[in-house]
Amino acid sequence: MKILDNCLIIVLILLSCSCAKTPSDKSSSIEEMFQLIDMEGQMSGGFEAMLPIIDQMSSQLQLDAKEKEQLEDIYRDWFEKDLDRKSMIEGMAKMYAEAFTAEDINELTKFYSTPIGQKFLEKSPELMRLGAQIGMEEAQKKQGKLMERLQPFFDKR
Repeated sequence: MKILDNCLIIVLILLSCSCAKTPSDKSSSIEEMFQLIDMEGQMSGGFEAMLPIIDQMSSQLQLDAKEKEQLEDIYRDWFEKDLDRKSMIEGMAKMYAEAFTAEDINELTKFYSTPIGQKFLEKSPELMRLGAQIGMEEAQKKQGKLMERLQPFFDKR
């Protein structure tokens, strides 16, 4: 069950955006910002941040190194070949358009154009990976407490 939950987490994180079109008044500014921040690269970095979950799955399944590599390859192929990146980026653009004004988008673009903005973009994938690992480790430590809280709920059903 834990393995399926982990698979679902990966899918939900990667696909947690709507895929509708962006309002046209902001779309060119958002498109410019997405090019500047290399949104495709950021998405790949987000995938890499999820590899600790695949490592955890490998441990739970007691996979050897070759099997672990095969599991990672399956996820990479799925991510690279099956996900509709264009649709995901369109959904993310819509999300940004709803969350930020045109002025906000312009300010973000200015920030990402600066050396510190570029450093932020460069460091973000690794920071996401490390953050995901910290969260996963903490969740594992406290998994027993979650099960204690869930047991009464399940007992009623």
